[in-house]
Amino acid sequence: MNIRAWYERRGLGYAVRRAGKLLSRYGLTPRKAARRAEACVATLAQYGCAPTFPTPASVVRRYPRVMRRLQDAGAEIAVHGYDHVDYTTYRPAEASEQLLRAKSVFSHEGIDACGFRCPYLGCTEGLRDTLPQGSFGYSSNHAVSWDVVPRNGSDRTTVVFDVLDGFYRSMPAAETVCTPRTRPNLVEIPVSLPDDLQLHDGLQLQANEMADVWSKLLHQNHERGELFVLQFHPELAATCQQPFEILLHEASVLSPGVWVARLRDVSDWWREKADFIAAVSADGDGVHIEFTASPRATVLVRGIEQCANEPAWDDTYRQLTSATLDLPGGLRPFVGLPADAPEPVRAFLEEQGYVLDITEKATQCGIYLDYGALAQLANEVEFIRFIERSAAPLVKFGRWPDGAKSAMCITGDLDALTLIDYAAKLFVR
Repeated sequence: MNIRAWYERRGLGYAVRRAGKLLSRYGLTPRKAARRAEACVATLAQYGCAPTFPTPASVVRRYPRVMRRLQDAGAEIAVHGYDHVDYTTYRPAEASEQLLRAKSVFSHEGIDACGFRCPYLGCTEGLRDTLPQGSFGYSSNHAVSWDVVPRNGSDRTTVVFDVLDGFYRSMPAAETVCTPRTRPNLVEIPVSLPDDLQLHDGLQLQANEMADVWSKLLHQNHERGELFVLQFHPELAATCQQPFEILLHEASVLSPGVWVARLRDVSDWWREKADFIAAVSADGDGVHIEFTASPRATVLVRGIEQCANEPAWDDTYRQLTSATLDLPGGLRPFVGLPADAPEPVRAFLEEQGYVLDITEKATQCGIYLDYGALAQLANEVEFIRFIERSAAPLVKFGRWPDGAKSAMCITGDLDALTLIDYAAKLFVR
C-alpha cells in the first residue's frame, strides 16, 4: 500500500485526526509503547485475565525482547500478518505465504503463535482455505457489531468510526450468533464491535462512557450465552484501563459465570467440545442417553421431571451431574430435523450444543423444525430464539466450560511500537 492508496481509503478528516493521535501516543523508540502494553498485562492479570496481542511479524522481528516479555507475563502473541497491510488486496496464495512467513519469524524469536488476525480484519475465505492444515489453530477475522453505541449524527465525531466500520465489514448481532465456528482447517473466532478506536477517537467518548457501552454489550452477550471478544489497540491501553476494570468486575459477578480466556484457549475449547457425544438409545419404552465428554463439559436440561433435583443453572435450565440420563417413553428432549435437512443448519445447531434427532422419530421431539419452520427462520438468531423460547423439554451441551454461560476475551492489535513502525506501513505493498 502506498501513501496515495492509504489516503484514498480514509479521507482527509480521518488522516488529520489519526495523525494527531499517533504523534501523541508513540515515540521514536519502543519504550513508551512497551511500557504501556506491559502495564496493561499487569492490570488485567489482577482480574484473572490475560490478553491476546495480534502483532505483525515485522514488529516481532524488530523488538523480540519486548514480545518475549509480554509472552512471559501471560499474554498470548498472535500473528497479525508479516507487515501491517490489507491482505484482501493480495491473491490468496500470496497472503497465505505472508502469514506462514510471519509464523516462521515468531518461531525463530521464541514466540508461540497459535492463531492469526489480519490487519483491518482483512481475511478472505480464499485465504483461509489456502492455509495448510495445522498451520494455525484459529483465525479471528469475522466481526459482529452490537447496537450499543450512542450516535449524535455529527460528521466530525463519526468520521473515524465510519471509516473503521467500513474496514471491518461486520455482521449485525441482531442476525448473527457470536460464537466460534469450525472451519475445515481452523476455528474462526469472531470479534465484537465497537472497538476502542471507534468509541474514543471516532465518537470522542470518555473512559466512563466507553465502560457504559462495553458493559451494555457484555450484558447483552451474557443473556444470549455467546462470546464477547473485546478488540482494542494498546495505544489506548491507559484510556481503556478503567473500562477494563469495570467490565471485568461486572463479569465476575454475573451468574451463571463468564469464562474469561485468551483466544487460543477459546480455540482449544471449541475443538474439545466438538468431540462431545450424546448417544441416544432405546431402553424398553423409554430413552437412554449417555454423555461422552471431558470433565469441563456442561450438560443442561430443562422441563424434565427426573432432573428436578439437579442443581439450578439459570432460571430455565438445570445442570446435569450424571453422565447418563434415563427418560420415560414418549419424551424426546432433542431438536428434531428432517433427515435431509440442509447440512449448514445441522452443523450450526450441533456447534451450539443441541442434540439433534434426524431419525424416523424426529417428529416426536418437542421441538421439530420441519421445512416450513426452517423457511420462516430468517437468520441464526431466530433459530436459537425459536428453540430457546419453546416450552418443550430439552437436553443440550452448554457452549462454555465449567458451567459458564458466556465467554469473554480481551485482545489488542499491537500494530506498532514506534512512529517509525507506523510510517513503514505506508511503504509496504
